[in-house]
Amino acid sequence: MHTNLLDAFDEQVQSRADSVALITWENEQPCSRTWRELASLVQTTAAHLDDLFASSPALPKRIGYTSGNTIDDVVLTLAAARVGAINVPISSRTNPAHQQACWDRVGGHWISEETLVEFGSADAADDAIFAKRKATDPKSAALILWTSGTSGTTKGVTLSHQTLVKNAYAKLKAVPQSPTDVRLTSLPLAHAYARTCDFGTWLLSGCTLVLTYGYAGWKQLASHVQPTLANVVPSLANRLLDEDSKSFGLSRLKILGCGGAGLTSKTFDRWAKRGVTVIQGYGCTETGPVICSATPADPIPGLVGRPVEGWEIDIRGGRLFVRGDHVMLRYWNDPEATEQRIDRDGWFETGDLAEVDASSKQFRILGRSDDVIVLPNGHKIFPASIEQRINLLPGIRQSMLIYRDDSLQLWLDIHLDADHCEIDKSVRQVLANDASWQVPDQLHFFSPPLSALAGELTAKETICRSRILENRFPAIE
Repeated sequence: MHTNLLDAFDEQVQSRADSVALITWENEQPCSRTWRELASLVQTTAAHLDDLFASSPALPKRIGYTSGNTIDDVVLTLAAARVGAINVPISSRTNPAHQQACWDRVGGHWISEETLVEFGSADAADDAIFAKRKATDPKSAALILWTSGTSGTTKGVTLSHQTLVKNAYAKLKAVPQSPTDVRLTSLPLAHAYARTCDFGTWLLSGCTLVLTYGYAGWKQLASHVQPTLANVVPSLANRLLDEDSKSFGLSRLKILGCGGAGLTSKTFDRWAKRGVTVIQGYGCTETGPVICSATPADPIPGLVGRPVEGWEIDIRGGRLFVRGDHVMLRYWNDPEATEQRIDRDGWFETGDLAEVDASSKQFRILGRSDDVIVLPNGHKIFPASIEQRINLLPGIRQSMLIYRDDSLQLWLDIHLDADHCEIDKSVRQVLANDASWQVPDQLHFFSPPLSALAGELTAKETICRSRILENRFPAIE
C-alpha cells in the first residue's frame, strides 16, 4: 500500500507509461496524454517550482492557484507533491474577493496563468520523468481545501498525504475500478469529493481520467470517451436521465456515484433500467471526505452505505462522530475552530444527525444538527429531507425550508421560464404526502435568484443555508 498518491502516480508511469492516463478538452477537441507524457509535464513543472522557491526563500513552500478543472490542476497537484510543497487550489467559480480572502489566510507562491505559460515553455528530458525525490512524511500537510460554508464561515481544511491516500484506498475497496475503466470527472477538483473519489482513485487504479466540469463539460466530452464510471451531484444525475444515452456518452456507464444530497427511489429505478448502479455515500471535507459508501452489491435509496475501512464510529444523541487516519490535521491557522470539532481523543464531530438502518446496517443521514426545526408542539423537522424532494421537481433549482414569523415557510429558487402555477401545484402534491407538518398557505420565491458568487450556493450546487439567512433574512438568528 502506498503512503502517498505521488508514489501511486510513479508506479503507473513505470508500469503503464504508454497507456492513456488523462483526457481533457483543449483547442475545441479531446486531448489525450499518456502516463509518460503526463510525467514529463509534472517533472518540468516541479523543476520550475524548485527555481521559484530558490528565488524567494523567505516565502513558505505553498502554491496557490485558481482551480478550473484543467490539466493544470493535475500537473500542479503532482508537481507540488514532488517538491514537497503544500497544494492550495481555490475554485475559479467563486468570486474574486473570496479567492483573495482564502489565499490571504495561507500565503506562499501564487501560480497565475502567466506563470503557467512560462512553466510550459520547456520540456523535461525523458529520462527525468522517473526522478527521485526526498521521502515524504505521510502525516505531513499535502493539501488545503476550503469548506463549502454550508454551516458557517469557509475554513481551510488541511489534509495530510496519509489521509488522501488512505481515504482513496477505502473508497476503492467499497467501489472497485480497474485500468480498463474510463472515469469522467465533472465535479470541481478544488473540493474533496472529486479530489478523492475521482483524482485519488484514478491514481491508485490506473484507469483513464476524463477531466471536465458540469453538465456542459459532460455534453462536450462524454460522447467521445464513453465513460464507464462517474461521480455527480443530484441535479446532474436527474438531468442526464432525460438525455439520449448514445449522444450523451451513457452507453457504457455502469457506476454512477452521487454525493451532496440523496436521490429518490424513482431516480434509482430509472438508472437501474439503464443498467447503471447508483452508489450513494457520505462524508465531509474534513474527513477526506468519505465516511460511508454503498457498494455495487448493496445500493439502497435513502441510505449511504456502511462506514468505509479505517473509521471508528460513535453516535451520541443522534449526532455522528468519527475517528481515524482519515480525519484532517486541522483547520488552517484556526486552532480554536479545530478544537471545537476534534476533541482530545481524536473524535471529529461531523455536525450531522445520523441513524443506522436496522435491517441493512447502512447509515441514514437526517441532516445538519443545527438545521433541525422544532415546532411549538415539539415536533422535529429535518429540512434537507423535504428540500431534496422539492428540488427534483421541474422548474425548481433550489428550495429552502425555514421557520419565520411563527410559521413554516418554503422558499423556492426557480428557472426564469418556469410556470409559477404549475410549480405551486407540483410542490403542494409533494408536501401533501408529508403529514408531519402543515402545508404553507403560500409559497415564497427568491428574487433575485440565489447566487454562487454571493456564496449562497456551494460548488456541489447545494444551498449555503447560513449565507442565505445572512443575506436574505438578517433578522433570523
